[in-house]
Amino acid sequence: MYAIPACYPHTAHKKYLPRRSCCHRGIFHSQEVIGCINGRLKATWSPEQIARVPCELQMPGWRTIYRWIYEKYLVNSNLKVLRRKGKSHGVKEARGKYSKGKPTRKRDKPVYSRQEAGRREAGTAVSGQGKSKACFAALAERKTRFYIAVKIPGRKAETMETAIVAALSVFPSQLVKAIICARGTEFANWRRMEERLHCEVYFTDPYCAWQKGAIENLNGLLREFYPRGRNLSRVAPPH
Repeated sequence: MYAIPACYPHTAHKKYLPRRSCCHRGIFHSQEVIGCINGRLKATWSPEQIARVPCELQMPGWRTIYRWIYEKYLVNSNLKVLRRKGKSHGVKEARGKYSKGKPTRKRDKPVYSRQEAGRREAGTAVSGQGKSKACFAALAERKTRFYIAVKIPGRKAETMETAIVAALSVFPSQLVKAIICARGTEFANWRRMEERLHCEVYFTDPYCAWQKGAIENLNGLLREFYPRGRNLSRVAPPH
């Protein structure tokens, strides 16, 4: 036998009260807020940064900012102001992968909390295909997000080793504990880097760029000023 469904007015009213309290008019944002968001988007801020950085104005959430961009309320729906710019995946890597080295899962568990300084992620930002072999060797400290980008003539293992060792040798040993990098052939000299820097070098799993998310995100910020397709050999050295 099945119970006959019944309506209990007291139960219905109890459910109604919290539901009714959630019904309200959407927050209205002034033209001052819209202008501020437009200006920051054009200055290469991401919607996440705009929403989270303290401000005297009442800013909407980052999801709302994205929605306003797509609905043409902001920057005339110009997606080029966004970091990813809606592009699909780039050209497939043809230089091969480096299959040796210690995987990231062999690291100590406390590393994942990012509470200890001195552990860095390494990566590259390359020139446009066919334009030059010049690129940036990039390093990001996992706790502080301190970012270093060094222009190098190419992605040979010896060149990458020299650039990384030169960039990290200026830091005390307690601030150079480990480096995490992808399985590209440019990091084939990882044993020499360990010996010269007295640190550990680990490799991400294949197709797992999220395991070094800090460097991926900061390289995206670098691309705001050195877009994909640019010939990096023409970039002037810093003064």
